[in-house]
Amino acid sequence: MINQMKQSILCVDSDEEILVDLKQNLEIVGYRVFTSNDEKQGLEIIKNERPNVIISDQRIPSISESIFLQETRNILPDAMRILLTTQTDLDEIIDAINLGSIHKFILKPWQPDILLEMIQEGLQQQKLGIENRKLTLRLARQYKYLKETNVSLQDELKQTQGELGKIIEEMDKANEQDEIFDDEEATETQLLEKAKLRVKQLYDEVQNLRQATDEYKAIFETLNSIIEMSNPELYKHSNRVGAYCSWLAEALEFDQKDVADINQAAILHDIGKLEIDPEILEKPIEELSAAESIIYKQHPFLGRKLIRRIAGLREYGDIIQGHHEHYDGTGYPDGISGQPASASAPEIPIGSRLIAIASDYDNMLYSEVHGENLSHEDALKALKEGKSTLYDPELVDKFIEVMEDEETKEKLEQLNRPTRIARIEEVKSGMIAARDITTIRNGFLLKADTDIERKHLQSFKEYEKKGDPPVDICIYIG
Repeated sequence: MINQMKQSILCVDSDEEILVDLKQNLEIVGYRVFTSNDEKQGLEIIKNERPNVIISDQRIPSISESIFLQETRNILPDAMRILLTTQTDLDEIIDAINLGSIHKFILKPWQPDILLEMIQEGLQQQKLGIENRKLTLRLARQYKYLKETNVSLQDELKQTQGELGKIIEEMDKANEQDEIFDDEEATETQLLEKAKLRVKQLYDEVQNLRQATDEYKAIFETLNSIIEMSNPELYKHSNRVGAYCSWLAEALEFDQKDVADINQAAILHDIGKLEIDPEILEKPIEELSAAESIIYKQHPFLGRKLIRRIAGLREYGDIIQGHHEHYDGTGYPDGISGQPASASAPEIPIGSRLIAIASDYDNMLYSEVHGENLSHEDALKALKEGKSTLYDPELVDKFIEVMEDEETKEKLEQLNRPTRIARIEEVKSGMIAARDITTIRNGFLLKADTDIERKHLQSFKEYEKKGDPPVDICIYIG
């Protein structure tokens, strides 16, 4: 657990009453709190006090209006940044994410217990990251000594430090190529400096990749949380569709990265609906006026427009835009088909085809605006009737095969059970994982819907010690 007495938090807000509330709620649990109602003063506090967490409720900036969030990132890249705001405009939120690398996003009125839990989790991740970097630098200094004395620590390091072991391996390869350690005239100090430089180069490459991965994951989670806060029913639909698409992609033997990409694109497939008037979304489709129907059918394009602005998620844009296209070319917004007339004509992306099937299946079961709800069997029958017109026929057959599998039926029963995100110390033997449990660097640890056993808990703790803890452990409640 993090010792709050040693942690400092900066709160920046134009409303003095909110600053007082934040200060009281944070100081009462032991944090050292600085407050400011001015951006320039806030930046000075950051430079002088170097807080661990920055909570900003300044108006979400655009590039032309404010550089506060970007400046905080430049000054303190490791500080956790939380945006506390009443705004829900997606364009401005994405600007804030891109400019300031926002780690968490929370809407007013905020709940103290949720904010405190968010801060605690962020500080734990921050601590592990710093410790991991210190360990890497210490390894760099000791490399020459380890090599000359031929100790057996290298194999142990490869096992316990993952990619850090790979760094040493890469250094050996580099040495064979340019013989940096075979210079007989070089002093021991010069050789050590060369070794440290090589380690730093390789370390920087690994860290840049890790940082990009961490940031894109944080952005995805932020967007998913925006959907949840803005439209809880849409959030449930999107995450169910993400699960269906993952199962189908696995059955189609997609590689692990493609399965993950399809899952994330599916979860974000309806994000464009957040730009549509809620009154239009609440109407049954058949009751929309001609003008309302035109507006509604813009949501795939609006979703693509939003996602294309985020570098790490940009590839999902075309998938999102195409999820209402029909196999025979009668869909929207572009009227492209699954069997284009010529090689140069655009084709519906495979991810869009999967989402179209999964989304329609879920709407048939749960959505009140898409007509009367159907049973599982009738929904599959409707999909079969749409083969070659609405849907890719081969994918429909595979989807039905997957959804009729006994293992999938058990997953479907679990899918609507209530869940929550748990910290590692809260997870107990006998709980059931509601989602796949993964780490950022080492990937898959435990499959969803699996009983968590003592050996799994031990594994989670070992990865946590290595600075690569499980991400967002989601468990079933009850």
